[in-house]
Amino acid sequence: MTPRGTVFYHSRFPFKNGTQGAKYLVLLNTPAGDEPYLLVKTTSQQKNRPKTPGCIKKQSLFFIPASKTLFPLDTWVQLYEMYEVPDVGQDLSYQTRGSLDSRMMDKIIECLFLTQGDDLTPHQKELLKQPLGDGIQKLKEHFAKRRR
Repeated sequence: MTPRGTVFYHSRFPFKNGTQGAKYLVLLNTPAGDEPYLLVKTTSQQKNRPKTPGCIKKQSLFFIPASKTLFPLDTWVQLYEMYEVPDVGQDLSYQTRGSLDSRMMDKIIECLFLTQGDDLTPHQKELLKQPLGDGIQKLKEHFAKRRR
């Protein structure tokens, strides 16, 4: 099972406009069985994007400052365009590059519901619910930090 927060790299990701390109993607759910992988793209190109850490409601983005996670550059998670992929594990084009911690994923999902909640299908909302295993992992992370 691939947990939510997994970051994939795809060298020729097929965008909705028909083009392809190199892209880092964040998994928003923990697919089980034949459930699709819900992915969102990231970008390190600032353009007109603010560098306000966290949720940027107006543009449906989540900003992660450089080196705060596995991303070495400032990175914007683009929540306004979600991709449902049947099975990433069967496609060798998807390479796992790491993962975002559960706390950050909670904030990203919260931002997604805040900015795109009305546009999500009931099926997508169900897939985005945090599975029990993720909650247990979050507790492990919490107690591991307390021991340090």
